[in-house]
Amino acid sequence: MRKLVFLFFVFFCAKHSFAQQQFTVDLEEITIPNFPALHSGAHAELDGKWIFIGGRNNGLHGFQTANSFPFYGINNTIYVVDFETQDIFSYSCDSLSEDIREAITSSNMQFYQDGNTLYMQGGYGWKEAQQEYITFPTLTAIDLPGLVNAVMNGTSITSYFRQVADEQLAITGSHMQKLNNKFHIVFGHRFDGTYSHNQMGNFFTQTYSNSLRSFTINDDGTNLSVSNFIEQTDTNNFHRRDYNLVPQIFPNREEGFTAFSGVFQKGIDIPYFTTIDINSGGASHVPGFNQNLSQYHSAVVPLYDSIGNTMHSLFFGGMSMYKLDTVTSALITDSLVPFVSTISKVTRSAENTLAEYLLPDSMPGFLGSNAHFISLPTIEKYGNSVLKLNSITGRTLIGHIVGGIESPEKNISETDPTISIASARIFEVYIETQPDAVAEIKVKEPVELVVYPNPANDFITVEINAAEKQNVEIILLNAHGVVVEKYLSQKSFSGSKKLTKNIASLPAGLYYVALQTDRFSRAQRLIVK
Repeated sequence: MRKLVFLFFVFFCAKHSFAQQQFTVDLEEITIPNFPALHSGAHAELDGKWIFIGGRNNGLHGFQTANSFPFYGINNTIYVVDFETQDIFSYSCDSLSEDIREAITSSNMQFYQDGNTLYMQGGYGWKEAQQEYITFPTLTAIDLPGLVNAVMNGTSITSYFRQVADEQLAITGSHMQKLNNKFHIVFGHRFDGTYSHNQMGNFFTQTYSNSLRSFTINDDGTNLSVSNFIEQTDTNNFHRRDYNLVPQIFPNREEGFTAFSGVFQKGIDIPYFTTIDINSGGASHVPGFNQNLSQYHSAVVPLYDSIGNTMHSLFFGGMSMYKLDTVTSALITDSLVPFVSTISKVTRSAENTLAEYLLPDSMPGFLGSNAHFISLPTIEKYGNSVLKLNSITGRTLIGHIVGGIESPEKNISETDPTISIASARIFEVYIETQPDAVAEIKVKEPVELVVYPNPANDFITVEINAAEKQNVEIILLNAHGVVVEKYLSQKSFSGSKKLTKNIASLPAGLYYVALQTDRFSRAQRLIVK
């Protein structure tokens, strides 16, 4: 949640019905006594037991150095929850070595469960030896069967942790995934120092990775190392963190992942709305689609309809610049990027086109940010954990949403972040397949803006398409938000227009082609070579 300078704008929406497998989504809250209230940590699942490590047990971080990440919010306890018996076991991390303890009690680390091993990498937390908050350059391997048994029986846990350090692992606010026997750290940043809303105070250093880092974990159960680092870099499109990385089945049936939205765009203080697809060929930016209903990390459910060759990604709550006005069927912006209760869906068709929809149900409050979805082991999945939609019949429990941040209000960053809390609430997630069409609201922007080629070095073409009459202005901004040239200013414009502009005299670098109307604004990044 961060104050942004951006214009108020409105999107229009239209009704849509699926031609493929239809389904509805609903939630039911359940209670497990003494369930831990946590967010921004790691989790794993083993034989019906949930394991939670690291993260924080207070609410939203503060925005001043004095209270940004208070010590009392550090989760120094490992929890094992037996879901069937509802027994909760806990064990302090104090017996672990300092290097391991500090790394696994950090927040916003990357983690991946590979069979019986949980890997935890990076993360932002307190380093006692340096008397400073840092991003940890470590990978920790955790023997889950040994750890669970030790926590449940109250015996020593120290032998179930191994750790290796490498500066290329120093990333936070990202995700770690495995694809084709290689591990990948997807985007994120390195943040060292004490967080402050005032970036001019020299309280911290921040460096975005701007990269997809692929590497090998060498682990024989005793010896642990990392090797073969390869980076794919894109200083503009990969410049993001605190996003959702969602497993995907692509139209060619290949398994991979998609990075949705995230923050903050290079050169302009607004979230990303575009997506990045990641498969065996690497990462590629997806033009022509904007995700408007979710921009921060939240609980997500991936579902694939193999009959219709359609991929669905469900987003539960979290934070977003836009919210649907259900009375006017329009999306309006809040420049503070507040907490939302929206449940939305992005669908990838067999033709590889993406569309966003608002689902009729919603979270019962401002919930979901930095929460986890834990699927039931009995639900059939693909190798990358995408749920098989066609194996679900009737109304079926598919998993649970746990943890995250709960806020009593949508905007608290400018008032009092401490009124938010870590959530101990648990929600069952049900999918119900239905033979009848399900009416949903499809997001549609009132004015389409396309800029090509991109990158460019001599000429660009700017195309706009407006369904209704409105005042339209198109301007070119540099990376600092300064107006370079006005391309178009026209009242009561509707229809389509194509502009060809000479950019040969512009210095190389990042620019923005910005479109503004009475109700809508969109900035398209442009790279001039």
